[in-house]
Formats: sequence, structure tokens, C-alpha cells
Amino acid sequence: MLSQDKTAISYIRNGFTFLGQTFRKHGRVLRITPAKEGVLALIRKVGTLIRKHVSAPMPVLIKKLNDTLRGWANYHRHVVASEAFRSINYYVFEQLWRMLGRRHSQKPKKWLYKQYWSATGNRNVFALRAKDTKGRETLYRVQRVSAIGIRRYIKIKADANPYLPEYASYFWQRRHDKKRKLLPAMSAQEYRAMAA
Repeated sequence: MLSQDKTAISYIRNGFTFLGQTFRKHGRVLRITPAKEGVLALIRKVGTLIRKHVSAPMPVLIKKLNDTLRGWANYHRHVVASEAFRSINYYVFEQLWRMLGRRHSQKPKKWLYKQYWSATGNRNVFALRAKDTKGRETLYRVQRVSAIGIRRYIKIKADANPYLPEYASYFWQRRHDKKRKLLPAMSAQEYRAMAA
């Protein structure tokens, strides 16, 4: 028996949300995107983390942020998520800038930028150099969600059977070669051209 409370019948063109992702068909194309509720929940969590660690050492804050951002991005990296990734990057940048403005209220903006956004040489990455517990200077950087990138799954051959010996090498390669498991982000037209 299906539970009446948990079951909803929805037209695919209107879309539905399942496991934190929204499934919706546009014409003949099914688009799976991170659910808006999930993106807002991540934004609230990041904001809470930054406010909670406003006076903590920066490496502690960076580690907590990276754990949260990396986990969420790895879950959604196989769907149409670049717009969500971009908005989260922007939100993290804004919140860090705001926190640093309060933490160093007497310092000019150029000093803040030089102190926290120039350690890697990439001006879009929040990073700083600090000493770790062993006294070595270490680079700590906040993970940019869009740097994790979108990766598409490679479909399994339709006639491949894991129980037949002639396909044993094919499935072994799929299991052990990471480049074969995931494709870089590309359109369906580019994928068909590559497969042909």
C-alpha cells in the first residue's frame, strides 16, 4: 500500500521534487536541478556557520565551510546545477566579506582584499596563510562550489551484461577508470557527436 500522505501524482511538465532535486520536463528534455528548498537550506546553514564562527580562528571556519560546501556540491554535481553553484559562490563571498568588515572594522577594503583574497594568486578564492599545529605555514582556502564542476555520467552499453564473460573487461574498466565514469559537462549534442 502506498501512503496517502507521502504520495503525490504530478504532471512531469509541472515538475516534482525528490531527494533534494527537482525533476521537470521541458519539451522533450528532462531537466534535473537542485531543489530551491535545498539551495535555501544550504544558504541558511552557511550563514549560520559564518555567524557562529565569527570570532573563531579562520582555519576552523574554512574547514567547516569546506566540509559543508563540498558535500552538497558532490551530491548535485551530476545534474543541471551551474546556476545554483554560481549563486552559492556569490552568497559565500558576500557573507565572508561582511564578516571581515565587522571583524576588521578599522582596516580599508584594499587591506582586506590583499589579506584574504590574494594568497592563492586567484583573486576569486578566499584564502589565507596561517601556521598549523606543527608550526608550518599552510594555505587554507574556501572551496568554490563551481570549481568542483559539473560531471555527467557515462551511460552503460545497452547490450552489456555483467554476468557474461565477454563484458568482464568492459565493466572492470568502468569500475576502475575515473575518466570513463564521469564526463566533463557537455550538452547532449556534444555527447552524441563524441559517441558517434
